[in-house]
Amino acid sequence: MDSAVFEIASLVALAVAATWLAARLNVPSIVVLLVTGVVMGPVLQVLDPDALAGDVLLPLVSVSVGLILFEGGLSLRFREIASSQRVLWLLVTVGVLVTWALGALSASAFLGFPSGLAVLLGAILTVSGPTVIGPILTSVRPRQSVSSLLKWESIVIDPIGAMLAVIAFEVIFVAEGGGSNVLRTAGLFVADGVVAGLVVAVPTGYALRRHLIPERLVPLVGMTAALIAFAAADVLAQESGLLATTVLGLSLANRKELRTKSIIQFSEVLQTLLVGLLFIILSARLTREQLSEISIGVVGLVLVLVLVARPLVAWLATWRSEFSARERGFIGSVAPRGIVAAAVASVFALELEEMGVEGAEVLPPITFAVIVGTVLIYGFGAGPLARWLGLAEKSSQGVVIVGAGQVERFLGDALAEAGVTVLFATTSRRDEVDARLVGRRTYYGNLIDHELPLDLDLSGIGRVLAMTPNDEVNTLATERFAEVFGAGETYQLAATPFGPGIEAPSEAFGGRTLFDAGLTYADLARRIDEGAEIKRTKLTSGFNVEHLREEMGPGGLTLFLLRNQQLFIRATDAPRRILDRAQPGDTVLWLTSP
Repeated sequence: MDSAVFEIASLVALAVAATWLAARLNVPSIVVLLVTGVVMGPVLQVLDPDALAGDVLLPLVSVSVGLILFEGGLSLRFREIASSQRVLWLLVTVGVLVTWALGALSASAFLGFPSGLAVLLGAILTVSGPTVIGPILTSVRPRQSVSSLLKWESIVIDPIGAMLAVIAFEVIFVAEGGGSNVLRTAGLFVADGVVAGLVVAVPTGYALRRHLIPERLVPLVGMTAALIAFAAADVLAQESGLLATTVLGLSLANRKELRTKSIIQFSEVLQTLLVGLLFIILSARLTREQLSEISIGVVGLVLVLVLVARPLVAWLATWRSEFSARERGFIGSVAPRGIVAAAVASVFALELEEMGVEGAEVLPPITFAVIVGTVLIYGFGAGPLARWLGLAEKSSQGVVIVGAGQVERFLGDALAEAGVTVLFATTSRRDEVDARLVGRRTYYGNLIDHELPLDLDLSGIGRVLAMTPNDEVNTLATERFAEVFGAGETYQLAATPFGPGIEAPSEAFGGRTLFDAGLTYADLARRIDEGAEIKRTKLTSGFNVEHLREEMGPGGLTLFLLRNQQLFIRATDAPRRILDRAQPGDTVLWLTSP
């Protein structure tokens, strides 16, 4: 077997395995990926990315980062940030300059960097990134406006930070000073990036809107458009391709008539793989000598960025804004560095080494050390801090019930009375008002739009029960919420059987089947009309599962099980029935026979 083929296959397997392991251990994936790369590279010396890819390695890294930012741009909606635009622009302008200045001063003071390298490192360390912010927001799930602000900042700030690094590199190490060079470099970077992104967006959007592209080719065309935009911009201004792909994604995402879902789904998978590969490759490029150059001064640099720069930036940007003091504190406590910082540092370090700039070889290891430090601090500290501030959800065991009719209210009211967070979502104004009048949490609107409504409050909720009398609506709702909660947390009532000769719908569509495969909406409605009730029984050592089975009789049906704050839902594909896992202290909700 060709050794290069084996190395590439092993590298992909390593990236996927490390990402999976991080998910299983519930730790930031970047940490596991960086450790894997260091072990395989400088420690064991079994992986040499430069020998494997040669001169195309760093261009491939730059292109990969561009694709990652394209995926990030596709997730941005202007409506998300409508009320916080001033704060966002302050974060990515004044905030970036403050972080740049403090980072450069700290690099000079703690690491002894000459002014040129210190300014360059400070620029590199201004960036954050969606690949590190996203998991933190997913685990904490703060208020929508806070989450949207941090997501927007993490994506928009990346090309800005890259632009500052380009300016520092061009002015200090190439042009050797001169104010006009700064303006020219910045202007060319912005102009090329914005123009390339918008120019490519025009034919791409036209082709998508006119359905000129076969559906199976839409993701590939989207990725190709991103590559073209990146290359067109990068030819004229170094690293401006990062801005071009971000602008392209942002442009396509905010045109409602365009169907970009398939591009997003494909790019999300590609992003996960690229992030894993990039972190392993870039960390494996480090040498033992470079690692030995990491000093205690890095700790001082990280502490300044975390304890001084970020809180100061957040305080300046959110002054007199809609955000509360607690939310401002949380915003000032989330700014991990990610793949863009690593990639930019590696690219410029190579160019500086070729120019003979002393000390350039320590840029990558110092940057990686800062990435690890900030990811560890924010990754493990953001959750406890958010809970202490009262911003994080205490539990995500609540349910969205799609529909608010007779059956939906019958089951939802029983869950709410048992202490479970329940949100009724319906397109029937009458049903919504009836549920709200008895104190239930409601939402009136369409949940199967191409994007979830921004005013939908999902705090405390982690799964969906689609129980309308319309089987197609149930299927669409579970498909839509699978993107939010995961396919394992989407449930729907069994579909009404079709007539003779018509096959049942495929199990590949929709959510997990609630309760029993034959229990449809009509069956539940009939049981309710005939007098069936939902009883709540707490198991004890004196009243165990066998006693409950006797009380339920042959016509009883278990529905839910509550254990402390955890909710178990009966589904046809569950490996164990609810009563098989029940134990003393649990509460069982069950349906009596009519």
